[in-house]
Amino acid sequence: MGATAGLTDTTSGTSGAAESGGEATAGETGAATGTTATTGTTETTATTGDTGDTGGQPVDPPPWIADLVCDPQAADEIGPTLCTYTASPDAVEADLLDDGEVIASGPAGAPFIFPITSAPHNNPGSTITVTVRDEAGQSASASVFQASAVKDPGSAAWTTLEPNDGDFSLAGAVALQGAYVVAAGVHFKNPQVIGTLRRYDQGGQWLASDVGWSKAHTAWTKLAWLKTNSFGPTGVAVDADQNIILVGIGYDNGQPRSYVARFHPDGALDWELASPAGTEARGVGVQPDGTIYVAGARRTGLNPERWDMEVSVYGPDKTAYGPIAYKDPDDKKNDRSERGRAVAVLASGRVVIAGTGEIVNPNDPQLVPRMRGVALLFEGKGKRVGEAWTSSGDKMLYDEILAAVATDEGFATCGRAYSDPNMPGSKSQILVRWHGPDLQEVKAPRLETTPGAAVCNALGYNMEGATIVGAHVNEFGQNDNQWIFAVRDAASLRVDYRKHNGVGNGADRVQAIDCEYMCAWAGVEFADNAAQWIAGLIRG
Repeated sequence: MGATAGLTDTTSGTSGAAESGGEATAGETGAATGTTATTGTTETTATTGDTGDTGGQPVDPPPWIADLVCDPQAADEIGPTLCTYTASPDAVEADLLDDGEVIASGPAGAPFIFPITSAPHNNPGSTITVTVRDEAGQSASASVFQASAVKDPGSAAWTTLEPNDGDFSLAGAVALQGAYVVAAGVHFKNPQVIGTLRRYDQGGQWLASDVGWSKAHTAWTKLAWLKTNSFGPTGVAVDADQNIILVGIGYDNGQPRSYVARFHPDGALDWELASPAGTEARGVGVQPDGTIYVAGARRTGLNPERWDMEVSVYGPDKTAYGPIAYKDPDDKKNDRSERGRAVAVLASGRVVIAGTGEIVNPNDPQLVPRMRGVALLFEGKGKRVGEAWTSSGDKMLYDEILAAVATDEGFATCGRAYSDPNMPGSKSQILVRWHGPDLQEVKAPRLETTPGAAVCNALGYNMEGATIVGAHVNEFGQNDNQWIFAVRDAASLRVDYRKHNGVGNGADRVQAIDCEYMCAWAGVEFADNAAQWIAGLIRG
């Protein structure tokens, strides 16, 4: 159990199948009694309340339920099952049950989504029951059995490696768009770096696909300076209406400029804008109403370079609310930097901006800056809530947040932690933290043991409450390898989804993850002596 289920007004399912249905009756007359009828695989039951009788007939007949149909009838892939039914006019509320356990409730007559989340949870099948009740508390139920034969968590639905055209490429951002996967990255076309936005179809194809496509920034942008300059996407998100939000860094005469663009679901540009020189955008998230939050930074000094964290907020119509700057309030002389790296939109609609900041130990005579994770909380259109959270450095001397994701309890962050780089044997390690909606930690942090230096670049959260880590881990003789694994807390066993060394023994990395029923991921793999864009879809 533990999967998410709920009411829906959609008509999607995981696969086509034959339908089965049945009708419920009010049962025999009399108080507190009922009968059960079975039609095919659909079982229906009605129960009367203690209403008394007149001439052998109940004064208040119980409600009835009929025509319960769940599509697909048999599950061969994880995803939503749509359950529809007909309820009597006097029925006012309904429950959805999985093998007798209530997993969702709502108004009678509204369809339910039954979640197929994993092989351990759903195989070999589930008895799906819908119970309706009237105002007197009388109820009627109907059940169907849905056989399930989905594959194991972490197994690949598809993996697509970029065809080698002689140039380097890599993906750095990914998001699920319904049944499709949207990824963003770069192609190195010397001397220009071309930003690319791409959509994969359900089979992982974008070439020769009716719904897949790939677009270069030089083709979509209307900004004259950007057409002839380099652009690197850093984040992508999809809103409730399937519009695509892309952020990145464009270079104008060598100077970084934060960039954000909104695309229609089919990839057509809606609008774009760029901030002044000396800004960068690193992460993006979208609230349920379409409000866009961008995590980034603004340069505040040169020689040495200094940055303040910057949060940009936009309405779906391009209206700007901000930007909002953040710096360590104790840094009066602008000696240190803060940078935003990730956005997590919480279940409440509030938004977490996570990143890194430099701190100093007042007892250190050299006042050497140390990197620490930082998180800020917002609501509405850019209103700060409460105080900033800063890592205590309880695991290692330095730690950085590079990714964040919303969870049932709040949100999780990950990145890397390391001891003094000048110390012999110092290496970066994967650090995962779990936070509540008030930014405070709700679990002990997890420092992952790996063969060599490791960095968490991406986080996902699946339908069963596991945190999915996307990383690269240096393994002896193999350079960096792609790692994807699931954890739940500091003590749980790691469940490995992917450990992969490309044929080129190069820097193979997972750079981005986005999870719902499935987890989309994207990154880079060395093949034929070239870095190549890679993306995939795995069962979460």
